[in-house]
Amino acid sequence: MSVLGFRKRKKEQAENQTDPEQRYLRFLLFFGLAAVVLMLIITAVTFMLTLDAKEETMVPDLVGMPLENAMLSLQEKALNAGIQLRYSNALSDKGMILGQDPGPGTFVKAGTRVVLRVSKGKAVEKLDNYVGWNVSELESHLKSLETVYGPLLRLKKPFVRVFSEEPAGTILEQKPEPGTELSALTDLELVVSKGAEGELITVGDYIGIDWERARDIIAGSGLPFVFTLQNDAKGRPGTVVGQNPAAGAEVPVDTIRQLIILEPDNVAEGYQFGMVERSLPDYPVPVPVQVEAILPNGTREEIVSLRHSGGLLSIPYEVPDDTTIVVNVNGEEVLRQRVQGKD
Repeated sequence: MSVLGFRKRKKEQAENQTDPEQRYLRFLLFFGLAAVVLMLIITAVTFMLTLDAKEETMVPDLVGMPLENAMLSLQEKALNAGIQLRYSNALSDKGMILGQDPGPGTFVKAGTRVVLRVSKGKAVEKLDNYVGWNVSELESHLKSLETVYGPLLRLKKPFVRVFSEEPAGTILEQKPEPGTELSALTDLELVVSKGAEGELITVGDYIGIDWERARDIIAGSGLPFVFTLQNDAKGRPGTVVGQNPAAGAEVPVDTIRQLIILEPDNVAEGYQFGMVERSLPDYPVPVPVQVEAILPNGTREEIVSLRHSGGLLSIPYEVPDDTTIVVNVNGEEVLRQRVQGKD
């Protein structure tokens, strides 16, 4: 036998003697690796097919919209929002969409992130000069600019009213001063003319006005008033059915207006209608008066605020059972009464 033949036979004998368990383990290892690779390939293909299967949608035009509306529009299109805040040139821009990416009209996959550039408003706004304005004119002006001044400026009531040669309702002073920089919610305090002392003014017509609206109007006017409840009067329940002086009369500014109201007949169940009354001492100048309701759950709500020169204070109210009415004069509590429910 040749040397080569001998070596070949030895090799075959060695291979025949290999442990069968080792061959089985190698088979399992190679099979497992092949299965893992196959699963990865299937997962990748499935993921790609899922991406391709997502429906395309068109990005809407969101520029100029309030942020809330823009978010709703994106949700309707199955798109996600990313927010970037920045200052702009006007307070009126606050909360509005200044720009977007991708732009309007772009077709994208559902779930795409649309970046919204949202205005924080102007960094600082300067307070205008309102001296010389009529206070009702200013109230209308600020209401029309609610989106501009809403978060930064509000009128503090009741106003300080003094006799002046300026027409009644003219703003004489303001605090803060004109030019003050506004960057947070600010109360604007006003001194308002109630006309020359002894000047005659025309009495307004309150007949037929709902009692609550009449209360707010007369309290906000700065004119002296008193409410009277008269259950046997003729007229529509819950309204002003009489007044003294009569509408159209020419009277001095400090003349007390008496408004007669007929008790409402539609008070909700669990509520009480009534009148809070208190005799106040005479004051040299009108003082701030605040009437509050402390509800059964402990929440405090303002019923009305005004300035009062003294004498009878009478304020109608409608509040839930077990509410506590509190009257503060010049920051000091002068009356606290509980409204009991009817048996």
